[in-house]
Amino acid sequence: MKPLKNLLNNFWNNQKKWQNSIPYLLVIVFFAFAISNYGLFQKPNSSLVGLNNQTSVSSVCTGRCDFQNFFSSLFSSQLFSQPATESISSAEPNPSPFDNIQLEAKAAYVFDVLKNQPIFEFNAEAQLPLASLTKIMTALVAKEKLPPYLLVTITKEAILQEGDEGFLAGEQWPVSDLIDAMLVSSSNDAAFALNEEFNKDFSGDFVSLMNEKAKELNLTQTYFLNATGLDLSQNVSGGYGSAKDIAKLLLFIIKNDFSLIEATRLNSLISHSREFKNTNQVINDIPGFIAGKTGFSDLAGGNLAIVVNKGYGRPFIIVVLGSTYSGRFNDVKTLYNLIP
Repeated sequence: MKPLKNLLNNFWNNQKKWQNSIPYLLVIVFFAFAISNYGLFQKPNSSLVGLNNQTSVSSVCTGRCDFQNFFSSLFSSQLFSQPATESISSAEPNPSPFDNIQLEAKAAYVFDVLKNQPIFEFNAEAQLPLASLTKIMTALVAKEKLPPYLLVTITKEAILQEGDEGFLAGEQWPVSDLIDAMLVSSSNDAAFALNEEFNKDFSGDFVSLMNEKAKELNLTQTYFLNATGLDLSQNVSGGYGSAKDIAKLLLFIIKNDFSLIEATRLNSLISHSREFKNTNQVINDIPGFIAGKTGFSDLAGGNLAIVVNKGYGRPFIIVVLGSTYSGRFNDVKTLYNLIP
């Protein structure tokens, strides 16, 4: 307020000098209007200071943007809260928009990232086959354990894995490029090659590291038998977990290294002079799609996990397990549309 006070004192002390000065009077009127309507000299709201120095809700990422900075800002700001506790109220609970939902999936989970709590659970902790959702953990462990300068060799054994994304035996790929291709196209060749390279170069057991990471993240229903998620037999899947566990895994990734799954936003990935098409059919169907991973096998059925913005700055994680090949996409869209 000091600048305005000095201005007013100066005006009254020099009233005769300025009495015919219309511009000066307009300045006084401007300051009075600004104070009464916009709080020009008021102290900023402390609850918003931390957020405004980072990323505001209204400036949430749309289109191409740096989601890593967005999530870093979100989790460091006061917007991100601890799980809410139930308040005592005599009022009748409002009906849930999910009350009459019909899904093909055997399990589903919707998690509000901003509020740090689930808003819908259906058999969320049931242990079910993961199929290629396994590759989310494969990607995380590969990035953590393999040096970024390493070139991964695609072997004949890798090429023999189910599916064909155009890899050639003997070619070498940087770790990050191979991870991107694996997640976008759900390549079993790429997943097998990452596993094989680690075991060969570091005399370790890559799948054991995946299971150790699952324990570290408290994914209580999750364990892996291979790095691809492919069924080992008619009765044994390559990986098991729950919808809740997969949501927790994705939450860890977007909080710590969103770039790991950033390529999954693309319809297709051009890398090493070839195209890897995304297996996820909801990329263009759901507004605010951020990232995701598909999974399908005879044992698992259709699985899908996505991260999505519902409006401005409201990220959610949606996971469905045990649906059908096409039903998983419809289930996720149904859940998304019911988010209030």
